[in-house]
Amino acid sequence: MRNKVPLLLSSFFLVGLFLAHPVSAAPYPLGTMTCNDIGAFASEAMRWRKEEMITYEDAMTRLDQRTFADPVEKKNLSIVVDYVFGNYGRNWNVESAGNVFRSDCEKGRDDPVE
Repeated sequence: MRNKVPLLLSSFFLVGLFLAHPVSAAPYPLGTMTCNDIGAFASEAMRWRKEEMITYEDAMTRLDQRTFADPVEKKNLSIVVDYVFGNYGRNWNVESAGNVFRSDCEKGRDDPVE
């Protein structure tokens, strides 16, 4: 019994320590973009794939030609292109791609951008 008490107390300590640290509400930093901007870009990228029939490489070239106010914006949009031109993109249309990324961006945010 003597060995179980310190283990139990250390478990409470770990849970308390975890609860004491706040967790960020935003799933990822946005730079100057809004969740609507990310959703609009996802729809644009899906249009490239479905309507213009461009390749992933061409999509990344188009992304590289854009200017960004913050480096995290290019990183976020690169992830969008990866998903749109990957297996997930096979099941999306232009509208649903935008909705998926806008919703993902807003998920868990204290003050969703509308």
